[in-house]
Amino acid sequence: MLNVSTTGFTKDALVELSRQRGEPEWLLDKRLQAWELYEQTPAPLGRRGDLGTLKALAGFRFQQLTSYVPDPSEKLPAKIEQSLQEALVNDRSGLIVQHNSSVVHTQLDEDLKEQGVILLPLDKAVQQYPELVQKYFMTECIPANASKYTALHAAFWTTGFFLYVPKGVEIEKPILSQVWIDAPSSATFTHTLVVTEPQSSVRFVEELSSSVTSDQPSLVSDAVEIFAQRESRVEFSYLQDLDQNTWNITNKNAVFENDGSVTFVMSDLGAKLNLVEIGAGLQGNGSAAELVGIFFTDHDQRYKINTLSDHVGLSTNAETLVKGVLTDESRVEFDGMIRVRPNAQQTASFLSAHGMMLSKKARGEFIPGLEIAANEVSASHGATTGQIDEEELFYLMSRGVPRPEAERIIVQGFFEPVLQRIPLENLRIRLRRSIISRMSGAYETEADTWVDAQERWEIEGVDEGAVHLDDSTRDKDEIELSEY
Repeated sequence: MLNVSTTGFTKDALVELSRQRGEPEWLLDKRLQAWELYEQTPAPLGRRGDLGTLKALAGFRFQQLTSYVPDPSEKLPAKIEQSLQEALVNDRSGLIVQHNSSVVHTQLDEDLKEQGVILLPLDKAVQQYPELVQKYFMTECIPANASKYTALHAAFWTTGFFLYVPKGVEIEKPILSQVWIDAPSSATFTHTLVVTEPQSSVRFVEELSSSVTSDQPSLVSDAVEIFAQRESRVEFSYLQDLDQNTWNITNKNAVFENDGSVTFVMSDLGAKLNLVEIGAGLQGNGSAAELVGIFFTDHDQRYKINTLSDHVGLSTNAETLVKGVLTDESRVEFDGMIRVRPNAQQTASFLSAHGMMLSKKARGEFIPGLEIAANEVSASHGATTGQIDEEELFYLMSRGVPRPEAERIIVQGFFEPVLQRIPLENLRIRLRRSIISRMSGAYETEADTWVDAQERWEIEGVDEGAVHLDDSTRDKDEIELSEY
């Protein structure tokens, strides 16, 4: 473990970081090559007339950050212990916790260990399984030269998570990872590497939280690489709820072999500025990808979200569905792309993105795109953005519903079709409560605020039997709903 903290990003700091960690020569070389790329690559500034998110990030004072913050304590902080008690995944097969720049806790069910499943901090995996890490780490999925910020990540990453699932192993209960940031003026580089062998399956849930109280901002650079080999299935759920004194850069991508399947569930609620890159490289024939995403922005948050479905193999399928709500003076830029390569015949790909603004000062740009180079393709895309419908508000208010509650009902109806697509029930509950809390300014229980969308208006995909308004038919354990 490193026992010093360094400020700023330099070549000497990089070499010292690698030396103190006792890293192999190949990894130091990879860091040095990435550093050269970082120095040579100009910061992206975005296109003319956009909302300025990339330009704001280019002006961020990276050199004032502490590039490594060690955690010498072996005991979990009280706030992390409390978070684990309230975690999205109560019944889990594994857990790994990172505090600032160090992984402080790891556990995995014994039966999975006996089957050959590996769950380790990534820096330990470098020492114990160097061949695996060298083969997959920032090679094909997220190469260091993808952007200036991926180069910085490749040069200064400190730890993260490594998950390896052997052939034919199916992990039914999810594996949970938590990243906690509370060091002021710090840069945290966390990297998740997931490798699934043929005919295996896993569900992985990652939570990213922070509580930085300093006036000086902090940075989180998060990368996720998933390699889904033949006929394997990966479900990756992600909740980003950083405080608004933390800036976030995240890159997530998956590489598919034949008939591989990956589902990304992305939930972005926090961070001062959030740059998101999510991709799916569908090289394998018959591979399938799904991205379900929601976001909620307020105050002066800035989001830049880019998605890419890259179809290379035959008979590949992909679907992207993103919805978000903007309030106050927040700004969101969404760019989604479907790319169909020349030999990617029999492709089916769909992209849909929608934004709702609750404030006249909020701004959103939703731009979908298609690049089609094959002729046997089914592909479509669409995007909408606009203010909340005043006629819908008037309709509810004329029936005695106060405006704040009417807005919450409409926002629920907007989000609910997406939430119903999220496989993990605990995550759906957590997101509903977080959305209501953001809209009301204080925590309220789901029972008091999340009304039955099917009763208010018809929404396709909502289970009519999920709730009951009649006390005579409601079980004692079911949610009690407010009645207006």
